[in-house]
Amino acid sequence: MSQEITAEYAKKAQKDAEWAYNNAMEKFYYSMLEVIFFRIKSHLSHRGLKKVMKIDENRSKNENLSVEFSQKTWAVLAESWAGAEGVAMTKIAGLYGLEIADLDISKLERLQKKSNNP
Repeated sequence: MSQEITAEYAKKAQKDAEWAYNNAMEKFYYSMLEVIFFRIKSHLSHRGLKKVMKIDENRSKNENLSVEFSQKTWAVLAESWAGAEGVAMTKIAGLYGLEIADLDISKLERLQKKSNNP
């Protein structure tokens, strides 16, 4: 490796990656939401489509209901993604040969506390 990796460089790289992650996650959640909605709608029966249309109609008439539905939807996406993200991170870290000692455990502990507090 031609460049020496300093602690300061590692902290900056970590901060830059966290910023990029947060920006990408917002876009990803919108994409995931779209994909899931299309997937659900592609499997709807006549009865199921009527239910979805009725709820969407109610949401369009009631802003509070719409906001509540959206909040619940984002919470479900975040909860669902957390498990998949952890599995993917573990497997990709394995491809790099990374071990626990290669990770900044303080970051993982802060993330765990953050996800446990709504």
